[in-house]
Amino acid sequence: MIMERWKPLNMELRSWVISNALRLEQTSSSALRVILRMFKTDSKTLGNQSSALSFKSKIDLLLDLEEIDKKEYSHLLKIMEIRNQFAHNPNAVSFLELDNINPDINKYLLKHSPDDLKGEEKSEQKLKAIFSELFKQTAGKLLSIEVDYTQGIQKQMRQHINDSVVENIEEIWQSALERNKQNKAETPRLLLMSGDETKLERFYSDFKISLSEYKIGEVDKLEGQEATIFKQKETFEERLKKK
Repeated sequence: MIMERWKPLNMELRSWVISNALRLEQTSSSALRVILRMFKTDSKTLGNQSSALSFKSKIDLLLDLEEIDKKEYSHLLKIMEIRNQFAHNPNAVSFLELDNINPDINKYLLKHSPDDLKGEEKSEQKLKAIFSELFKQTAGKLLSIEVDYTQGIQKQMRQHINDSVVENIEEIWQSALERNKQNKAETPRLLLMSGDETKLERFYSDFKISLSEYKIGEVDKLEGQEATIFKQKETFEERLKKK
């Protein structure tokens, strides 16, 4: 048996393809984390452990959740297929070489060629540019999903704090009164001989300070409690407590 000679592997191209695919997988995990309100740092399914979902399972889930459409799903599958060739097949040393491995790959790339490349003949540079364009499209979509759901969490956070303010307005009011009394005690008597309008403005200023301090305190409380505050369900025990 003759040992097969080692051939140049074109590691620069392989690394470029694999790193782009890894970025997509990382972003798909981040998008699913915010969609599912999963705040655990050691997630078994969306972390980096051996138990984590595969890239295919992640994009399957995004499709089922209707966060990506069938075209975006197809692009992600093809990028994953190309990644696998460059990661595991020693003969995949270029995009043109993929014709000898699986001609359907380059047929797919050419079919989805951007308008500014459609007139050019097939070449390594063209195929690489199409792959890059598919990466940009899918990465942009995954990032937009993450941003949209992050904005949703921030909206929930603001609503949570506002609800807490309403529920504890008497506490905030009392804090403002105490602050106002303290300020009066520290203010020279001549400055206290002002009209009712000025006194009201001073109290309003004290109230805003107390309100701001309360909100800052609530934000600090959120640290580490996101999973409890922003979870999607309410248990039977929690409903009983409200009665």
